[in-house]
Amino acid sequence: MAALALLSAACGTAGTQPTARPTGPGAVESFMVVDCLLPGQIRQLGGQVTYVTARRAVKTAARDCEIRGGEYVAFDRANYATALKVWLPLAEQGDQAAQTYVGEIFEKGLGVQPDYATAATWYRRAAERGYSRAALNLGTLYERGLGVPRDPAQALSWYRRAAGSKDVAFEIAPAAATAEVVQLRAEVGELRRELDAKGRDLARVQGELDAARRALDGRRGEVEAERRRVEQLRRELDDTKRRETNAGARAARVAELERTITEREAALAAKSREMDGLRASVTRLESDSRDQRERLERLRQQTATSGAGPVIQILQPELRTLRDGAGVRASVASDRPVVVGRVASETELVTLTVNDRAEKLLANNVFRAEIALPQAEQPVRIVAVDRQGRRGSVDFVLARMQQRAATPAAAGPARVGLPRAASTAAFGRYHALVIGNNDYKLLRPLKTAVADAREVARVLEADYGFQVRLLVNATRYDILAALNEQREKLTEKDNLLIYYAGHGELDDRNQRGHWLPIDAEPNSTANWISNVAITDVLNAMTVQQLLVVADSCYAGTLTRSALGRLEGGLSEGERQRLLSVMAHQRSRMVMTSGGVEPVLDSAGGRHSAFAQAFLEVLRANVGLMPGQELFGHLRLRVASVADRVQMRQVPEYAPIKYAGHESGDFVFVRSN
Repeated sequence: MAALALLSAACGTAGTQPTARPTGPGAVESFMVVDCLLPGQIRQLGGQVTYVTARRAVKTAARDCEIRGGEYVAFDRANYATALKVWLPLAEQGDQAAQTYVGEIFEKGLGVQPDYATAATWYRRAAERGYSRAALNLGTLYERGLGVPRDPAQALSWYRRAAGSKDVAFEIAPAAATAEVVQLRAEVGELRRELDAKGRDLARVQGELDAARRALDGRRGEVEAERRRVEQLRRELDDTKRRETNAGARAARVAELERTITEREAALAAKSREMDGLRASVTRLESDSRDQRERLERLRQQTATSGAGPVIQILQPELRTLRDGAGVRASVASDRPVVVGRVASETELVTLTVNDRAEKLLANNVFRAEIALPQAEQPVRIVAVDRQGRRGSVDFVLARMQQRAATPAAAGPARVGLPRAASTAAFGRYHALVIGNNDYKLLRPLKTAVADAREVARVLEADYGFQVRLLVNATRYDILAALNEQREKLTEKDNLLIYYAGHGELDDRNQRGHWLPIDAEPNSTANWISNVAITDVLNAMTVQQLLVVADSCYAGTLTRSALGRLEGGLSEGERQRLLSVMAHQRSRMVMTSGGVEPVLDSAGGRHSAFAQAFLEVLRANVGLMPGQELFGHLRLRVASVADRVQMRQVPEYAPIKYAGHESGDFVFVRSN
């Protein structure tokens, strides 16, 4: 078993010294993970038959592929077509891992648009044969309605099959407000782009219509002039027949006029046909213009009404969706619980009501409302209305739970976790790679990143028995070399925690996050480390569990619904047993500070607000604590600190997309 936790104080925060510098221009790229085709094995059958097996596909570092004599395309994760050539033959032969890789390739998109329906087909082929990773990916498609009908019940069914245990519960998690607003803004942006395109189409059609009308008017004048000329020739012909007395001259003149009239009538007929064609074009363009105007008006109305209306996120208490999507509820211990939430809205809010009672927004659009529980259960409806009349609402039920004896209602985690009865050996060996960057060469230096890293390393080593490697002020080469070293030496019996504290950057166009080493340049991505590259390394690791804790955005995460949970009401013995089960399942998790804004670098004293909360919860753990429980305690503490200084910072927790997550969770095991 192995676990990876990665704490990134990127966007505002970030010791052994760094490793040696690279020896060649391709040294750093040799750490990148590629789709490698290894040579076939030479096998002997009996004493006389020698044959070569088919080539084998593996995900490994470019350097490792070269050493083993393999073939690969130079690192280019934007070119999924090359990866498809590696994995498709194996997938068609029934290899479940290859089928899942092919599904992920289609879900990412072959340089164009994602093909979710084809991805679902490949996931299903592997999932129906019991491949957990494919089952989880298929569940996320059903939850979001991508390539398949949106079906929460089907999503939960596939999540349970991925877990392989009926004792682990899953639920459809409410979407984060920030994610909802980002999605709605993207939809509005798309509508506006379409509106602009339709406006350009209408202008083009109108221009063509005006030109056609001018041409029609011109042809109409030419036809009338030609008709008058023909009439004039006919009158001249009649006069010639009446007045000319010389028979020979009259016959010649009549023949000439008749020939001219015939030519003029042919020209008149041609111009009439051209005019009919232009009239038809004008009619068609007028119809197109009307259609374009109607479409443009519909788009204007749709754009006006499809803005990102208010989105309500409940921070406290934690909401849980009942099985099969039958309602949302939260368990509370008090008769007068306080509901804490945040409203995200593109425009000013006009009203916010909780059970028809008006509430005020505090700093950072946070609200707090006390709810009376006259009975065991109390429905709650929260409604927000913005200046444009758009509404957002949340409905759930508060259910009073029986309080445990001698359990004080403290604001912070005085003692958290589960007392440990089993031995630490049952959870495997724990390692940590801790990175802290303060002294940037070309970027603003940070204040707390190195202190955060040193203290996290100390707590993990002293209180949790981790074998820690500490990097201070690391370059791109240092970080990738260290990650590759962990990939090469650790096995499925190890747990690995990687803590990163340093600057980070998010590319809004493709939602790709980056870690910025100390040699990063502000306007060049050459020395940046994208989360795509990091995810590839994590996917190639044989470790059982990975947890990325990032104090910045880590794009590409799965839904929180894919995270298995422990049911309430379990005895300590049952919880310990299930934690052991979850710790032995392959997981790839990420914990982030929330938004993409600069995080609080020193609001927690000598540590960042996020690192301070992380350390406090680790110190308060009495034994066993899954990552999701740590996250629950950390989230409110960070949000509270951020709210006091009027900043937006709400942590998130979810599996990492395309890193090989199947089920389970990271379990912190205190050793003293």
